[in-house]
Amino acid sequence: MKKLMYLSIFFVTVIMCFLFLSCTTIQTAKKTGETEQMYVNATLKSVSKDGTVSLLLQLPEFNESRDPFIGKIARQVIEKSLFLEGITTKIDGISVVVREVHKNAIDIFPEKPLPYPVGSEVKLKIPRKTIAIVDFEVIRGKQKDLGRVTLEGLTSALIDSGHFNVVERSKLKTIIKELNLSMTGLMEESAVKNVGHLQMADLILTGTLAEISGEWDINLRLLNVRTGHALAAITMKAPLFKPSEMRDSGSMNEDFEKDFIDASWVAGYREKGAYRVSLDTTEGAENSRQSIKVDFNFTKNSKRIFARLGSGKKRDLYLYGGIEFYAKSTTQLTGKIHILTSNPDDPNIIDAWTGSFEIDGEWKKKRIPFESLMIGRGWIKKGAEKHGARYGDQILRLDRVEGLSIGVASWDNPPVKEIIWIDNIRFYE
Repeated sequence: MKKLMYLSIFFVTVIMCFLFLSCTTIQTAKKTGETEQMYVNATLKSVSKDGTVSLLLQLPEFNESRDPFIGKIARQVIEKSLFLEGITTKIDGISVVVREVHKNAIDIFPEKPLPYPVGSEVKLKIPRKTIAIVDFEVIRGKQKDLGRVTLEGLTSALIDSGHFNVVERSKLKTIIKELNLSMTGLMEESAVKNVGHLQMADLILTGTLAEISGEWDINLRLLNVRTGHALAAITMKAPLFKPSEMRDSGSMNEDFEKDFIDASWVAGYREKGAYRVSLDTTEGAENSRQSIKVDFNFTKNSKRIFARLGSGKKRDLYLYGGIEFYAKSTTQLTGKIHILTSNPDDPNIIDAWTGSFEIDGEWKKKRIPFESLMIGRGWIKKGAEKHGARYGDQILRLDRVEGLSIGVASWDNPPVKEIIWIDNIRFYE
C-alpha cells in the first residue's frame, strides 16, 4: 500500500506541475456527436448570498461493459468523477464552476445568476474529463500480463462511456522523462515552448492487482489532479482469469527483424507441403533486412489451399479500425486476409471474415479496414466443419478475434508456383 501511495503522489506532483500531453496521445470516444451532449437532471436546492447554487443530482444509468468485471470498475470510476471540484460545465448555456461535490449533490458558482427559482428542474452538462491510467501493478501473480489486459479492457470501457479522453498509457513514461529534462534547461527552446500547447489531465487511475487465495484482490485509487485529493478507493474481488480468457489488445508492430519467427506465427511446411512459411533474411519492406516469405505451388489438381502466414493468438481489436502491412510477390497475384471471430457464449461458434488485395513485384503498403471485410461463404459451406467448429450469426466481433491470416488462395489465382513476402504488420485506429 505504501508503494501505491508513493506512486500516486509522484504522478500527481509531476502532472500538477506540467501540462503534459498533446491531443495526438489521447483516445476519445468514436461517436463524439452523441457523447458530447450528455446531461444529468438536477433539482435546484438553494442559492446562497454569494451566489453559490446547490443542486441535487439524479444520477444517470450507465451502459454495461462487455466484461462484467471491467464494467464494475468503469462504473465506479464514472460515478465518482461525474463532476470534479474546480471543473467548468454548463446549465442551459450558462457556464458554472463546480465548487464542492457531495455524492449526489454539488455546489456550483455560475458566471451570472441562474434564471430559475429554488425547486426548479435543470439539466447540467456532464463535462468530458481527461484521465491518465497508470499501469496496474500485479503482486504475487503468475500471470503478469493480467495487469495490462485489465488496463486495456478498462481503457476501452471508459472510452466507450463517452465521459473521458483517455491518455495513452504507453506514452506516460516518455512524456514524464522529457518534461523532467525540460527542467534542467537542456532542451531546445522550441521543445520547451511546446509544453504550452499540451493538455492537462484531470484524473489519474492507478492501483494493484494481488493474487490471494485463488482470487484477484483489486485495489485502485482515483485521484483528482486539480486538488491532489483521492476521489475514491475502488476495491473488489474477482475470480482468477483463465489463460483462455486473456486477449492481446495491443496494436502490434511485427517487423520480423528477430533472427527467428515468433511462436505466435505458424511457420514451416503446411497442407502436406503445398506451401512453406519461413523467415527471409535477405530483404524486407522499407529497406529493412528481414521479412516473412511464403513459397507455394498451386497445381491444376490442387484442392482449396490458402497459402498463408497465420497466427492463432486471441486478440481484442475493438479499438482498431483495420490492419495494414507490406506485401510483394514474384508475379501479379490476388492476396487475401482472413480473420476468425467467436461467439462470447460459445467459443466453438466461429465466423470467418475475408478481404482481398493485389500484390506485384514491388513492396507496397496494404491497408484494409475491418468494416470492409465480408463473411467467408466457403467457411459457412465447409470451412467451419473442417476445423471442428460451427459457423455463427455473422456478427463481426472484433473483441473476440481467434485467428488472423494473410496470404494467397488457390481459388483466387491460376495454377502457379510462386513466392509472396509479408512485412511490417500493425493494427491502426
